[in-house]
Amino acid sequence: MTYAARLFGRPVLDVRTRLLVMVGQFTMSRRHARLRETVIAACNHGLNLNEVLEVILQCSIYGGESIVDEPLEIFAEEAGARGLLDGVSAKALQPGQRNAERSLEAERQTWHPVDSKDPRADSLLKKYGWHGISIALVLRPLHTLNNATFLESLDENFTHAFYDFGYSDMYGRQVLDHRTRLLCMVGNTLAIGEIVQTRHHMRTAIKQGASAREVLEVLFQSVVTVGHPNIVPERFRDLAKIVEEESGASF
Repeated sequence: MTYAARLFGRPVLDVRTRLLVMVGQFTMSRRHARLRETVIAACNHGLNLNEVLEVILQCSIYGGESIVDEPLEIFAEEAGARGLLDGVSAKALQPGQRNAERSLEAERQTWHPVDSKDPRADSLLKKYGWHGISIALVLRPLHTLNNATFLESLDENFTHAFYDFGYSDMYGRQVLDHRTRLLCMVGNTLAIGEIVQTRHHMRTAIKQGASAREVLEVLFQSVVTVGHPNIVPERFRDLAKIVEEESGASF
């Protein structure tokens, strides 16, 4: 308990971010009793419950559809018991709402210059719709065009579904700011031992405004929530290497 309190009480991350990261980790690892405790804590601390719900929903990307079934029931039970569920519903996004609020021209300004000049970008936008491909280019520069080209060489229908769901429908919802969501994704992938994606999300979190120290703090916290293996010291080394490679990043 002293160990956990020492790590959770560090000032690098605020309570909101810490709890949201834990919501994702306990969802991904199917630790439902701990998830319930964390949802209750989120209610007690006055967190935006639509953000808590969003963390659970986005676990479907890395954990599959079934992984969110019980967590959603837990969320509804605890929010409902406190008279908070109607407020969540009132603030929920309507179908197509975010897409109507987004601008391709504005998002293009945030693409990597190399991606902007690549003729594949406009071809993919036309074929699969800009809402998914554009947000993918924002979040995964110098990767998305190669990945989409490879996927469509296997199956164009799946490629369309992949970018519609993962990027347009989920990441494009922007219920969470990119920084917070990516810190949660670092936690999510750590919870299931997905090392390649942990590295990707640590790098992208820094590119989207998280400090290297904040990413490191998620690793420290995860030692308590998901255990030492694959975190100490290898993920620390991964992050140190990313910081060395990313311009302007430092501890």
